[in-house]
Amino acid sequence: MTEPTPLAPDLRPLDERIRDHGTQLMLRLLSLIRIGRTYQVGNLVFRAQVDGLTRALEAIFLETYEAVLVALDSDLYLNGVRVPMRNSNFRHHAALIEEFRRRKIAGLKFDAGLETREIEAFFALFMRPDEYYGSSLLEAAIANGCDRIQPAVYATNQAPGDDDAAIDAAFDDAGGGSYAGGGSGAVPLGGAATPPSGEGESADAGAPRGAARKTYGIAIQGTRSLLTTTALQDGMEMRHAKRVVQPLVDGAFDSEPVVVGLSKLGHHDEYTYMHAVNVCMVAVTMGHLLGLDRRALADLGVASLLHDVGKHEVASLIRHPLEAFEPDERAAAESHTVMGARLLAHSTTLNPTTLRCMRVALEHHMTARDGYPAIPGWIPSVLSEVVALADCYVSLQTHRSARGRGVTPADALGMVLGPLAARFDPALLAALVRSVGLYPPGQMVMLDDGGIALVLAPNPDDLARPHLRLMVDSLGERVVADPPVEFRPLGPDRGIRRALKAAEYPEVRAA
Repeated sequence: MTEPTPLAPDLRPLDERIRDHGTQLMLRLLSLIRIGRTYQVGNLVFRAQVDGLTRALEAIFLETYEAVLVALDSDLYLNGVRVPMRNSNFRHHAALIEEFRRRKIAGLKFDAGLETREIEAFFALFMRPDEYYGSSLLEAAIANGCDRIQPAVYATNQAPGDDDAAIDAAFDDAGGGSYAGGGSGAVPLGGAATPPSGEGESADAGAPRGAARKTYGIAIQGTRSLLTTTALQDGMEMRHAKRVVQPLVDGAFDSEPVVVGLSKLGHHDEYTYMHAVNVCMVAVTMGHLLGLDRRALADLGVASLLHDVGKHEVASLIRHPLEAFEPDERAAAESHTVMGARLLAHSTTLNPTTLRCMRVALEHHMTARDGYPAIPGWIPSVLSEVVALADCYVSLQTHRSARGRGVTPADALGMVLGPLAARFDPALLAALVRSVGLYPPGQMVMLDDGGIALVLAPNPDDLARPHLRLMVDSLGERVVADPPVEFRPLGPDRGIRRALKAAEYPEVRAA
């Protein structure tokens, strides 16, 4: 009996092989979904389709460790490579994209080592789109032990930079998982309304792209999935946290303004998620201005996102608001720092990022004279001090008790620079001022002529003259204009350069 001839290696370029894998994966998914509408999960017919999907994935895992199939606009991409659309499979493309849209996700992510049990558990949820969609599908998948198959809630067509190897994925605008469209969930405080997102502006001019962070809503969704009770109990992976932090790090490098905001507050956990994201935004922006590189900013972002993770452990012991704490409640509340460090140690793999997060969770309330936990001779890390200042600035604006009502961004900055300044390093206070300006974004200000404007972003050349959007003119009339009326003052040095350039080139002055 002759030996079988071994298959010749596929010498085609990787992108070409990925395109073929993408087509096969698309067809296998559609077959599984179609059969799932007729047969229950676990049925022999359904399992036959699961086996077909497994074979398609195994072929991909020979090339790479994961398979990420997502929809962007009207196209499907597998691991960043566009799946070809032909006359013969056009309807298949449209059908799968519609399945994703129905569930409010961008696509699906499969990791090497995926087992049949996980596929069946996941599709038991996936086939109930009226109950599980968007982040709720992700949360349910995590709760059911689907570690190697999960929905990709958002997708982007922008790859991370070459120095971002520590961060696995990047996200951009909210809005059904597509790159374009959507809006921020941020609502500036201090009486301001969220302005519409501005168009992208010249990087040379250093101008912001709008006061509302486009990544805010996405970060809220990611933090909700990261900090769910089930995720904390079953263990979290730092790479998931870094995915949440990545767009906020990008925003710091893009000089996007920091707008502390709250929206859609429904219950305690909702406040917790938004507080974590707000602190993360401020801390990462401060870290960027202090000269941290992307990898260090990623660690700072994850640590600030998880700084209050211990509150999950003590929440059931708190019965009254802060002002009415009884001794046992105060002791429980102050123990959340130790509980947070312990929870991170048990929930994640120990590595340098985890250890930094544990320190921040433990130390972020140590900066005050009466801080806790009181450990004689212990010196908090710089990351902990950055998070402590960001936490203080955010908490002053967003505290849900009477203490936090009516505190504008400028009020919060004034308190941090005034009565609370002794708690913090002067260099960190300077970084906070450079991050938010003397008039923080979201603040309503009155102009010299009596008009009212919304602060969009600090002016890096002159912190006392921020970028503004006119809301009410000097006559008291509301300003409704397209494009909006905005003031972007030049700093002294830039103004001189502009004047010299105009004198040298008359056409610029005329323009």
